[in-house]
Amino acid sequence: MKLNFTVTRPVLHLAIVSIVSIAVFTVLVFILPWKKNTGIDVVEDLSNYSMPWTNNSPFYPSEWKTEGDKLVDWRGVPSATFCAECHHKEYKEWASSIHAITGPDVIYENAITVNELGSEHGGELAREKVRWCDGCHEPLGILAGEGTPLPVVGPNEALEEGTSCIVCHTAVESRPLVGNAGLTLAINELPRYLDPALIMAAPEEHAKSMQAKTHNSLMGKSEMCGSCHTEIRPTRVNGDFPVHLQETFDEWRLSDYAEEGIQCQDCHMHPDPGAYVEALKRGERPERVVSHRFVGNNYLLTAADMLGARLAELRGGWVPGKNVFISGKEWLQDLQKQQDLIVKLLKSAADIRIEPKPVVSGDAEIEVVVTNSGAGHYLPTGPLDQRHMWIEVKATDATGKVVYNNGWFDEEKGVIDPEAILYIKKMYNDDGSENKRHILFDIHSMEYTRHPIRPKESDRVAYHFSLPAQAKGPIKIEAKLWYRLALQEILKNIAEYQAPPLSFDIENVVIPPILMVETSVDLNLPARTVSNEEGRTK
Repeated sequence: MKLNFTVTRPVLHLAIVSIVSIAVFTVLVFILPWKKNTGIDVVEDLSNYSMPWTNNSPFYPSEWKTEGDKLVDWRGVPSATFCAECHHKEYKEWASSIHAITGPDVIYENAITVNELGSEHGGELAREKVRWCDGCHEPLGILAGEGTPLPVVGPNEALEEGTSCIVCHTAVESRPLVGNAGLTLAINELPRYLDPALIMAAPEEHAKSMQAKTHNSLMGKSEMCGSCHTEIRPTRVNGDFPVHLQETFDEWRLSDYAEEGIQCQDCHMHPDPGAYVEALKRGERPERVVSHRFVGNNYLLTAADMLGARLAELRGGWVPGKNVFISGKEWLQDLQKQQDLIVKLLKSAADIRIEPKPVVSGDAEIEVVVTNSGAGHYLPTGPLDQRHMWIEVKATDATGKVVYNNGWFDEEKGVIDPEAILYIKKMYNDDGSENKRHILFDIHSMEYTRHPIRPKESDRVAYHFSLPAQAKGPIKIEAKLWYRLALQEILKNIAEYQAPPLSFDIENVVIPPILMVETSVDLNLPARTVSNEEGRTK
């Protein structure tokens, strides 16, 4: 049987274009010579770059590694807006995250300034010591060479971003127990795969080069996150021994979640992390769904309802790509959505209950049990000189009179009851004074007021207080668990060092707490109560 084929002009044109495209791609990628590594060799090319320690890495005391320890060529680093041309959804999710502003936000920037200029242990090498902090907070700046007293880089939008696409998507190896940005990047190998024409011609090669999870399992593992969520102050910064300040990865590594294969990304990169946690608590294992919102605990820098347009100032400016990929109004709305997700996640992390005893001789005794039922790490976790939570217990009689209140919060001054059961890591300077402003260069010692709660474990707190003789029963006992992002004192860094000044008085802003969980019980009184000594807790 004879078959007849007719090739129409459009089909012929399409075939010719396809053949030419494949030929061009083959020549560009496989035949023409490419400079394999486009990085900058500090020793050969930047004689004025400061490397004062015996370690040969230009990134130290952060722990970044690139091939040959070469700096990234700042002239060719792609920004998140470059990626947004094709990955618009992922860009919008990232734009409302804290990852987008790990460096630019003014709380961090002024904490760095006070460490560099206002600490006792900054010294002549303060700028170089800041690499330890900026390694995770301003990674592209450190990778390109900003961490040196004499400038060696020019302006580039990408360097002004926080932890942007190109940082995570070029990671090939992680050292999570080393921390301090313990990642190895293939970032200097990528120019050949970032040309838009080549991306269109060979999207699979682009995905492979950008460490898509289908090509590099590290992208979906907690070890990826642990490289920065482990913070250890090196002796080069201060002290005779390393100081472990943040150990979120290790907390997860030693938990049941790690044994069950539940990764950081399963929760924090889920479109609705709070719902994911609640499903885990019900014994379910939802399918992994990925969002680039990176929902965590920083509800202040997403508080569009409280701060409005002032939020842009606190975040270090309007979102990159404003009015190109997203409008200012849309961004603020998206920030509010981000905050709602953060609050929902915080509320899913813990459970609380009250175990009362019968009232005897006018004395009330209860135990408040707080359970870390939803977090795959300690509760609280992170930089615990700032992140903290506490218990509030309030007793109210039948007339509505408050007869006992421990753990109150002054909403006008941002002050917590000094007698409250508080979960925080207090840090002290050489002279014994408490360090409340995150001046980590100066930390000499530290202690927990109460140890954070391990995953799936509980903490029991006993309360014993007397009831007034005239109190009328039943007595309603309320227990609340509060979470707060930071101490009020950290805002003083902004008031003292921010330049140019903000358009509003930052010291009039009170960092509000978030109510994580609450419960209540009624205590019945015997026929008569007798006033006793002052209430106490232990």
